[in-house]
Amino acid sequence: MTSTSRFRALFTEQVQKPEEDIQLDRTALYIAGEEYPSLDVSRLTSHLDAFATQVALHVNDKSDSVDVAREIAVHLFTDVGFHGNAGDYYNPDNSYLNRVLETRTGIPITLSLVFLEVGRRLGFNWFGIGLPGHFIVGLGSAGEFLDPFNRGVPMSAEDCRTLVQKMSNGRLLWNDRFLEPLTKLDVIFRMLNNLKAIYIESSDLSKAVGVIQRMAIISPGLPHLYQELAWCHAQRHEFRLAIAALETYLKKAKYSEDIAGVKDQSEGLKSTLNRLN
Repeated sequence: MTSTSRFRALFTEQVQKPEEDIQLDRTALYIAGEEYPSLDVSRLTSHLDAFATQVALHVNDKSDSVDVAREIAVHLFTDVGFHGNAGDYYNPDNSYLNRVLETRTGIPITLSLVFLEVGRRLGFNWFGIGLPGHFIVGLGSAGEFLDPFNRGVPMSAEDCRTLVQKMSNGRLLWNDRFLEPLTKLDVIFRMLNNLKAIYIESSDLSKAVGVIQRMAIISPGLPHLYQELAWCHAQRHEFRLAIAALETYLKKAKYSEDIAGVKDQSEGLKSTLNRLN
């Protein structure tokens, strides 16, 4: 088994576990392993262990969630030096946890993941919040939030609303569902979706294919993933793979309005393949 296939197998094993058994840190590292096949998962998770150990020296059993979160923020963003990569936001390394841990640089979702995993090691089951265009951490049911991309600044629900309005230039109507906790699979899927967009934008379609394949492992019932997979394969002249992806789409989207169009695409690819043969 190659390193890539080993990491794919480990990723698949993780995302098929019950929610409470999924390890966000390891799953994210298994994603990174396909890009960095020599990474050492245990060595990297030991960094998270060390961060938690240091924070534990400054808190006690009587410390509440907000106090512990504040200590984690001080340690990660002041002592250790984690920070948001605003200058090179769309660098794929910002989405690979190994590189985030090594460079202390990331984007909202990966910095939030680091924060969540340190909190988990201290006994706090905080959660990710997927605001439109931004990712933050929720600290519980009391309406307390925190923004790891901005050095762990605390946020209220009203602050979240203001941020969304600012980022959308007032065009996006606020919905309270924006503050609903994400599942671990939601977080991983969103990380992959970021990578997919980066690789498609940069025309690195071989890497985009690998990302979409992993998104389909998490959500095999989403037909549009197979359309995107077919498009990537077709652009790379991998016509048999493109046809297979479209056939999977047709099985998943039996009642979609564009069934006829997808059938035409499939037939067109088959004709192209026949001419080449």
